[in-house]
Amino acid sequence: MSHENAAPLTITMVDDHDLAVAGLQTLLTPYADRVRLVDMRQALAHPEDLDVVLYEPVGQSAFGAAMLRDLQRAADAHPVVFSWAPGDQLPTSTANMYLPKTLTAAQLVVALEDLVSGRRVPTAPAPEKAPVVEAPAPAPLRPEAPAGSRLTPRELEILTLITAGMTNGEIVEKLNLSINSIKTYIRQAYRKIDVERRTQAVAWGMANNLAVAEDVEAAELHEVETSMAG
Repeated sequence: MSHENAAPLTITMVDDHDLAVAGLQTLLTPYADRVRLVDMRQALAHPEDLDVVLYEPVGQSAFGAAMLRDLQRAADAHPVVFSWAPGDQLPTSTANMYLPKTLTAAQLVVALEDLVSGRRVPTAPAPEKAPVVEAPAPAPLRPEAPAGSRLTPRELEILTLITAGMTNGEIVEKLNLSINSIKTYIRQAYRKIDVERRTQAVAWGMANNLAVAEDVEAAELHEVETSMAG
């Protein structure tokens, strides 16, 4: 494809986290003549201009899901999963067009151009059927802290929620802690796993298989913390 006279592709990103959108905008700035990222307000106002709608299905909020549905109804654009999660670990209801967030900016631009031109459609691999085996032992209610991380149970729980895509405000409501306490735990956890930004923490969480255990009671967490302190 020649890019000298072609209009840039118009894309948007359905994501509840301003940091993720701002990061993508920064990455694509050197390629402004080939790809143009518009915010959700502009996308909803002019859906007919869109070529691609990127979205993260892991930890997607109800608001994000609603925005994605609205754009899919109004725009003749390609919905594409843009995720840290491996393709075979995405929700089964996820659309099959998939781009990993591990791509460089140049690779992402080429992949988007190939997708829109029809030369190549990226797809997430279909999950393999699990073999029939004996029932495994019950999984632990909370993911174990990766070796060497020195994370406390509370720090691990908050990193797990961050990996699942929750905002600080949502974590405050879920754990019934103050925003200052949440920020303190996050700073301590980031220092222990040697990251500085939320996107790096999400990538670390994905790499260490963190998963939200919704049925963990606050009393159980308190019991674990008490035993460790003793």
